[in-house]
Amino acid sequence: MKNILIICDAFPPAFNPRMGYLCKYLPELGWKPIIVSEYSPQKIFDNLSRSEDIEYINFFWKNNGEINKLKYLFIFFAELFVNYKNIVIKRTSEKIIKQHDISIILSSVSWRAFPALTAKWLGKKYNIPYIVDCRDIYEQFPNREYTSKFFLKASFLSNMVDFIVQKKYKVQRNKILRKANAVTTVSEWHTNKLLKYNKNTSLIFNGFDDELFFFKQLKNKTFIITYTGRIESEAVKDPSLLFKSIVYLSENKMITPEKVRVQFYLLNQSSKDITTKMADKYQVTNFIDIFDGVPNDKVPDILNISSILLLLANCSLGEKAPKGIMGTKTYEYLAVQKPILCVKNDEDCLESIINSANAGVAASIVEEASDFIMEKYVEWNNYGFTHQKTDKEYIKKFSRRYQAEQFVEIFERLLNNHNKEK
Repeated sequence: MKNILIICDAFPPAFNPRMGYLCKYLPELGWKPIIVSEYSPQKIFDNLSRSEDIEYINFFWKNNGEINKLKYLFIFFAELFVNYKNIVIKRTSEKIIKQHDISIILSSVSWRAFPALTAKWLGKKYNIPYIVDCRDIYEQFPNREYTSKFFLKASFLSNMVDFIVQKKYKVQRNKILRKANAVTTVSEWHTNKLLKYNKNTSLIFNGFDDELFFFKQLKNKTFIITYTGRIESEAVKDPSLLFKSIVYLSENKMITPEKVRVQFYLLNQSSKDITTKMADKYQVTNFIDIFDGVPNDKVPDILNISSILLLLANCSLGEKAPKGIMGTKTYEYLAVQKPILCVKNDEDCLESIINSANAGVAASIVEEASDFIMEKYVEWNNYGFTHQKTDKEYIKKFSRRYQAEQFVEIFERLLNNHNKEK
């Protein structure tokens, strides 16, 4: 069994199912994961955190909310100017390297350079190949969705901080990517973007765990359109087309709030605020239910009891449009074989995957969305449930087990090349 050190900005139970599922399947493939991660108090992916080989570093979470805010600000600027979090997580990672024979280092990052900088430092110091897995990057966002909501409240401060943050982390990120032994990422758009910095960039899609996500025939007396996850902003995920369709169908007496519900399971207050504001704007609040996010292992039944699964997006065409955003929910929706409604049509990767899988429709206009809703509403009226006849062979390539196999191929190649160079 070979050892791999995985350094994360987040790890289950809080977030980062990509790494959580990878660690679930790596031992079956001859690799033992040892994880170092920043701590967060969320428990959404508790089913993926049952490992003895995780070191969590709690930078600022305390019981006192005001102390959390002060520590967050201190650490935000300490990391920005002196790489504080990378320095702290490096100390713990070095202890692990000295205690175990580490063959590969993998860093999982979002928009920041943390903790990829740590992986770079350790790879160079201990002569260990390192990989940077980029889940998100600055360039995919149309606005400053990555910037702390604290700074978004004040435009002058927000603009100043955003300029400094982008300047620092973009330059730092690109230097790290150029030196990495390999880079992995989540969409074709991301791959093409990152190939500019490292020719050894590989696409490994996000995916679904086939032990959790599969079709169940569950009947329901209510026609439910379901959304799960976050809504970063209207510019990234815009529900307006759905709400306009609900208005159209309601005004034409085709649906009623007694029979049709649009249910949002949202992971944070910001997502709830955006949804509530938009529902009020289009006067569809009588059709809307907003719930807290639920643990990951409770999601499959919510999806299977639903009649349509909702993907929120926006058109990706144009310089300032969202790019390459293909979250985990996309693949989990595919796995349960329920009809998918994507609004607005991104006219890119989401539309392509929905069409290739025969999974539903990516709607650009109200008529497309409303026609699809009514088609599935009739099916539900006839049978009490809906089922999409998807291309199962196409969908198989998005399983988390296959994703782990793709990662291991890269690990083995890097390790073989490294051993030859010794």
